[in-house]
Amino acid sequence: MRRGQGLVELALSLTVLLLLAMGLIDLGRAFVAWLAIHDAAAEGALYAAVNPYCRNPNDPLPPDADPDVQCTDPNNVQYRAYTRALSETRWIPFSLVDPSRIAVVVEPNQGSSATPVIYEGDPITVTVIYTMPLITPLMQGMLGPELIIRAQAVQIALEAKPRSL
Repeated sequence: MRRGQGLVELALSLTVLLLLAMGLIDLGRAFVAWLAIHDAAAEGALYAAVNPYCRNPNDPLPPDADPDVQCTDPNNVQYRAYTRALSETRWIPFSLVDPSRIAVVVEPNQGSSATPVIYEGDPITVTVIYTMPLITPLMQGMLGPELIIRAQAVQIALEAKPRSL
């Protein structure tokens, strides 16, 4: 055996192993974040099925709505999705999901309509988009500085205006 051959082999193999380890770190973070975002979309869609008019805290209610129903936190889809995404990673010493990077989109979007019309049986889609910053230089070089994770859930409106026959 030649002198220094083991050192050269160690340097070559250690480089490959370090590159794989760096890729696995971001891959693991992305998987845990995807699970949290997926559950957040499902939680938001489930809440939207029962309360289709409470998309965010400022949404107006239709005139015939129950006076006891208010869309303030925690009674809206956005709050439910945010808190679910954060609670999914509570067992980790540091949070993998940054709440400032989460966007919640609810369709049908109420838009500028003061009193949207949502009927029982209409599909309500909740999409949660999370922009995850990558931390390893290898993955940043391959994928860019951020990875966009998107999850979508659809539920049927249960507590909305009945369709007239």
